[in-house]
Amino acid sequence: MSEGIAHACTPGGAPTLSMHPMTGLRTRIAVCIPVRDERDGLPALLDAFARQTASRDCFAICLLFDGCDDGGQAYVQARQSQLDYRLTSARIARQPEARAGRARRAAMDLGARLLARVRRPGDIELLLTTDADSIPAPDWIEASIRALEQADVVAGYIERPDAAPAELHRRVERYWERLRSLQRTVDPLVHDPAPSHHSQGGASLGFRADVYAALGGFADVASHEDVGLVTAARKAGYRIRHDRNVRVATSSRVCGRATDGLADTLRARQASRAMPAVEDPDNALARYRLSALARQAFDTLDDMTIAQALAKRAGRDTDEVRAIAAQCTSAEGFVMRIAPEPANAQDLALDLAEHRLARLETAHQCPHA
Repeated sequence: MSEGIAHACTPGGAPTLSMHPMTGLRTRIAVCIPVRDERDGLPALLDAFARQTASRDCFAICLLFDGCDDGGQAYVQARQSQLDYRLTSARIARQPEARAGRARRAAMDLGARLLARVRRPGDIELLLTTDADSIPAPDWIEASIRALEQADVVAGYIERPDAAPAELHRRVERYWERLRSLQRTVDPLVHDPAPSHHSQGGASLGFRADVYAALGGFADVASHEDVGLVTAARKAGYRIRHDRNVRVATSSRVCGRATDGLADTLRARQASRAMPAVEDPDNALARYRLSALARQAFDTLDDMTIAQALAKRAGRDTDEVRAIAAQCTSAEGFVMRIAPEPANAQDLALDLAEHRLARLETAHQCPHA
């Protein structure tokens, strides 16, 4: 990432203590970062952690070099003694094709091993991950700690400061954010309040370490390992928080490492002059309302009136709804089955969808970020 990528603001505040003031428990954090030929961005990345407001005794940086041959590992080793925080690194053999899931999983394994070596009974252990081409905000670790006091997984807010305000993909991203605000207004969750956001990218994810272990870790896939693991966490009933205060800045580069990643999406959108198509907000609203009803009904489907009402709204048979509920271990998993999100809805041109969404935002008094 170039030195020009930076956050719009840099909040201050007192450093986070590694000892929780109420419980007396220690918080231990491993920040796990896969690196593949990112030598030019490493100085800014290391500097970003030197600016963290979290106390230095509660976190360590774990860099996983994915077969790098650009001198990045040597640069980090040369600079390591100058850092005021703990840093460890490891290397895996280079594969012909970059596999984001393989590299991120190896980085998380490195972090988990580090936490195990310094573990004391009662420690609160967290695993955070970001990308080597991203710049965490100065309070990123501190904000992640606060978020994971209220949730099991935190998806941070990914900013692209170098993106032009009129860029079509930036408008699409903003539209998704506005849809999420509508969703959490209609179908509220205590641990993920509106306005929330839509991103679940690996540039900013955090897990309670035991939750990450229970989920089995990131899959060894070329891309979308981040969305896959968050989806698995939702299905299992873990609390996912999409926190706008957990901020990371990333670039709008169009030549990325992962296949079918953000860089590919940006490149394709820049090459097209057509107005993007997105999900019709009225369709989304109907799904959000069904989700809210399913969430409320999950534990009371033995009541025939409740089961029939949900089945009618879902367009399903009552026995089918009950059978689906019996297969689910959580209300969130049930919601995912009854009101599934469309894989790639392209119902309406973006400009028309923005206009319709504005009407719904006013009607439902949605908060804006």
